[in-house]
Amino acid sequence: MWLGNGERNFYGSGPWKDGGLKVVWQVETGFMSGRLHKDPWGGTSWPGQPSIKNDRVYFPSADGNVYCLDKNDGSVIWKFKGRDSMKATPVLVDDKILASGLDHHLYCLNQKDGSLIWDYETGFEIDGSTIVSDGRIYFGDEDHNFYCLNLADGKLIYKVLVGSVEGSITMKDGRIYLGTEGGDLYCIDPADGKFIWKSRIGADSDSTPAVANGFVYTAAEDGVVRAYKADNGELAWTFATDGARLYAGGEHIGIWGSPIFANGKIYIGGSNHYVYCLTADKGEVVWKYQARGPIWGTTPVVDDRVVFGDKAGWIHLVNADDGKLISELKIGDNINSTPAVLDGRIYIGAFNGKLYCLETDSSVPPAPAATATPEPRRKSKR
Repeated sequence: MWLGNGERNFYGSGPWKDGGLKVVWQVETGFMSGRLHKDPWGGTSWPGQPSIKNDRVYFPSADGNVYCLDKNDGSVIWKFKGRDSMKATPVLVDDKILASGLDHHLYCLNQKDGSLIWDYETGFEIDGSTIVSDGRIYFGDEDHNFYCLNLADGKLIYKVLVGSVEGSITMKDGRIYLGTEGGDLYCIDPADGKFIWKSRIGADSDSTPAVANGFVYTAAEDGVVRAYKADNGELAWTFATDGARLYAGGEHIGIWGSPIFANGKIYIGGSNHYVYCLTADKGEVVWKYQARGPIWGTTPVVDDRVVFGDKAGWIHLVNADDGKLISELKIGDNINSTPAVLDGRIYIGAFNGKLYCLETDSSVPPAPAATATPEPRRKSKR
């Protein structure tokens, strides 16, 4: 599932080999047009992180299929065709897969062969990944509802009106956290859907909240990172990225990715081409790194390396401590999905219709120069 579990805090595993990045294998998908996109889509779109289990890779494709691949060589084992582009990270639970996207449906499939077990239709798109806990499925929807379904048969247990939810939800210590496109942040009791607290973000938020260190971290399309106290939703600090305009969103300044909490720091990329490393307690800049294009995916930290793609088609490996470039490789024309990392291999799709498996290799030279921008710690607004 999205970032490994319901707490959204498993980012992957190493070890990394020495050397630069290389492609191990690649798989080409088809393309399809949809109700809301007349241009054909293929590969993976936002947020689109693959899921990996044993020797299989499962990923949502913008060509409308859920693919099951052999992890060793990328060969297709099976695929399931939906009605429109798939987007949400598949959730693997027991012998089932939960998959969704633009066609308003949540599909429950058999992991072995991709056959349909049940199908639940909502009122609009389901971009975010679900959470499964104690036989229940939880997710937010762009039809403005937060849903709770029965895993066994897909029957509705309850739904609660919250506003359009485009990102994934987070479950931590018996609470659900979610942000909305209307600019609200909710803390919800999953038992009955009742609100514990609600805070105002003030801008369209597509981020999946990170809950750690006593805070709830999120970001929005105005280019601002915000931290709230987890117990009561009180705003603790805000950090405005370069070019941000408070409460005013835009594709050139906004944030579509989700905050990553690791080693007492927050890592996040934005449409202004920068990845930022901030102190988690105060939101002060430790370093920033300039990529080659806008960054819409999330930036996992695995064994002290930040792994991410940009919309210019490049994959980057950056040192998590100082922001210096370790390696980069151009693989596609538009990467806006999030990498999955397991055993030192990177699985990521591009919008050019392909899914890639990459790894570092001693025969490939590392990056020749660092492109990080360390700077004096710029204070956030508290």
